[in-house]
Amino acid sequence: MIRFYLYAIVFNLGILIFVHELGHYLAARASGVTVERFSMGFGPRILKFTRGATEYALSAIPFGGYVKMAGTEQRPEGDTAELGPGAFLSKRIGIRAIIVAAGPVTNLVWAVLVATGLLLFTGIQTLGEPVVGEVEGGSPAAVAGLLPRDHIMSVGGTDVGSWEDVVRLAALDEDGSVELVVSRGADPGVLVDVTLAVAGDEETGELDLGLTAYVPPVVGDVLSGGPADRAGMRAGDVIVTIDDVEIASWSELGGIIYESLGEELTIVWERDAEVMSAVVVPEEGDEPVGMTEVRTVGMIGIMRPWEVRRLGPGEAVVTAVRFTAANLRMIVEFFVGLATGQVAGSMVGGPIKVIQLASESARWGATYFFGFMAFMSLNLFLINMLPLPILDGGHLLLMVLEKVRRRGLTERQLMVWQQTGLVFFAGLMIFLLVRDALSFS
Repeated sequence: MIRFYLYAIVFNLGILIFVHELGHYLAARASGVTVERFSMGFGPRILKFTRGATEYALSAIPFGGYVKMAGTEQRPEGDTAELGPGAFLSKRIGIRAIIVAAGPVTNLVWAVLVATGLLLFTGIQTLGEPVVGEVEGGSPAAVAGLLPRDHIMSVGGTDVGSWEDVVRLAALDEDGSVELVVSRGADPGVLVDVTLAVAGDEETGELDLGLTAYVPPVVGDVLSGGPADRAGMRAGDVIVTIDDVEIASWSELGGIIYESLGEELTIVWERDAEVMSAVVVPEEGDEPVGMTEVRTVGMIGIMRPWEVRRLGPGEAVVTAVRFTAANLRMIVEFFVGLATGQVAGSMVGGPIKVIQLASESARWGATYFFGFMAFMSLNLFLINMLPLPILDGGHLLLMVLEKVRRRGLTERQLMVWQQTGLVFFAGLMIFLLVRDALSFS
């Protein structure tokens, strides 16, 4: 099993590296630049073959890859020898910029393609019926008199069939309040009119209704090898009690497990009318608290259940683009917060953390595995576009300077620029590796 997860990690990160380098390679070939070597990995070449003018290689150090193009070396001052037509530096700045940007842009496109594939094969997760779960004390929902298990029938006079409909229609309100009709009590229940004040969160500006959707205490996905899996739990199991406390919702279930790190819990569940039980000990897990810190909580390796809606090809593409844009915006906000001190440095993980997350995504199953791949591909796009030495964004910055100054950097200036980048990233990598190692010790 461990070997399987190692293969999964290599596959995930290897695909992302290959896609990135493939972007550079295809753009170079399309621009008439001679590609001398396409290598997966760095250092000594383990396997290699040559086709045409290009050597294709698998190298010993697997963390990265490169495309070696003809004529990329900065020539000494005074060297007037004419570059060949296949040389990188013989091309116009615009063409060179396209070749450099093609790597990260291909990572962006790959993220959209993976997301599209996931949506086509697995559908989109939804919150299900518009039934109220928890009502936050003092919130607009509490003031309006909404109660847990209220079934929202209409918002602003429009019938609703899902929780997403409730949020969407409430967000359209421009008067500061919206009229709801809810069904309360046992089916068919009593219809109650409710006026709900609509307000945005003071920090994020996002809609804050002060209530959550009801989620039944049903197991969705199970982490392979986790405490719940070892206890025999399976997707679809209904949690009945924990230490003789009846469980009526997912939030009650999560609340007890979160606060029981390292403690023995007797969990009773039902499967196909059969009652089962086991003693489960929650293991340590991380739960982000906003963007400033991570809280250590108890986890047993189960996910909440989701309703799934199938999408056609066109809707899948549009939804994938929308999801990718939202994730891109979230990552940018994270980096901005990191630079301004609004995000704690402890929220940043190094290579060991990335490997651990890749392994965990494989343990959750194919959907999470490929979802993680898409998310990491977005990170590679953004990181590589940063205007820092040795990154693609750094090369693009030098091209902008060359365009403005009408000449490139001297050989010495370029060497200082590259060495500065190498020292910076080597130091950053060592720092992250040490911190990752300490956090896992």
